[in-house]
Amino acid sequence: MKKNGFSTGFMYVLLVFLAVGLGFLIFFNFRANKQQQQDIAAALAQASATSTPEPTGEPMATPVPFRDAETIQLAFAGDLVGQAGLTTDALRTGDDGIDTYDFTDELEGVRASVEEADLAACTLVSSLTNNGGYDAYTMPGAVADALRGAGFDLVNAASDHILDRGLDGLVETVNLLRGAKLGVLGAYDSPNRSLLMADVQGVKVGFLSYAYSTATSTGDSQPVSIADNSWCLDLLTTDYMTGMEDVDYTKIDADIAAMREAGADIVVCFAYWWNNTQYYTEPRSNQTEVADHLLKSGVDILIGGGVKSPQPIEVRTVARPDGNANCVVCYSLSNLMSCFTDNYTNISAVAQIEVSRDTDDGEVWISGVKACPLFMSNAAGGEAGGRYRLLDAQQVMDYYDADDIPQETYDAVVNGVADLKKLMGQEYFETEGVSIGYPYEASE
Repeated sequence: MKKNGFSTGFMYVLLVFLAVGLGFLIFFNFRANKQQQQDIAAALAQASATSTPEPTGEPMATPVPFRDAETIQLAFAGDLVGQAGLTTDALRTGDDGIDTYDFTDELEGVRASVEEADLAACTLVSSLTNNGGYDAYTMPGAVADALRGAGFDLVNAASDHILDRGLDGLVETVNLLRGAKLGVLGAYDSPNRSLLMADVQGVKVGFLSYAYSTATSTGDSQPVSIADNSWCLDLLTTDYMTGMEDVDYTKIDADIAAMREAGADIVVCFAYWWNNTQYYTEPRSNQTEVADHLLKSGVDILIGGGVKSPQPIEVRTVARPDGNANCVVCYSLSNLMSCFTDNYTNISAVAQIEVSRDTDDGEVWISGVKACPLFMSNAAGGEAGGRYRLLDAQQVMDYYDADDIPQETYDAVVNGVADLKKLMGQEYFETEGVSIGYPYEASE
């Protein structure tokens, strides 16, 4: 009995001891878990405070310039070189035996590139007359009517062939162009020289034009003096009779300033370059020197001529005292029409230049450039008198018809367009051309 009693009491004591120990174990484990949870919560709070700080002030907005603008389009073509083959091809003899001239078909290929423009211009490298005796660089007055019919508004007459028939021939040329309702640049029919500015849908566009010399195709091709009639032609150089190197920046800068004072929003300048630039596909140093000066002096669009082959188009944002300006230089758009057969002389382009005007403050800037390829064919085929044709190169490639154009002509067009893109800049021949923003930062 004693042995059993002892065993029972011992069991009670042991159970009590285990119960107390288990209680202490639960209590201390609870405290440890609670502390661990508190530590985790504190760590999360600290991480949250570090990665997402409280704002110290109102957020600052960076303004993005945006202008609501209206646009106009200016179109510029190359040189219509008055060669005898073009005149012969335009000859039409009526049933009555009377000869007339019609250049409409020859020029048809340029129509699509210029007729929708608000203003279109090209350069005439010839004198015009209705008195016969047509030869190289002297063409019938019907050329003026065909240019107007194709969609042109202005003709730059300042070239080294405008005086091929002397002062009287220059005056007759100016009058024939004006008679076809075309504006005339660079040459004048009286001492009352006045610069031309056009209001194009509310944008005032001023036009200037200068030729390097009065060298002509008559006699031994020596320059003609205009000392007694300096009003008749705007010249690029002061030494036009000799070295033809001293650019008349004094006169040109004064003309640019006069245009600006008269309210011109955009200034366009035609420059008929030197003989030593001909057939070069890159601008020479005398061209780039003149271009740099004119852009800084206030010319916005510079159209070069007389080169006979294509040269690059450049878009620049130029720093001027009154602010930055978008500018475009077309060193050479090549020959609009000619009978040349030298390499690259039968390809050209129309430069379509978009100008925008802010609808709020009226500020004007150049906002886009596109080039439209042309091809001068001397074997277009068709009826008699259909040899020379200016072709819309893009249209030929898009809608080629072997019944209308020989395969070799089509191949020449394709190769010519490839050359144009390489020489002028492929980006300008894309569907939308090159878009240009408001000139916030000058590139030079």
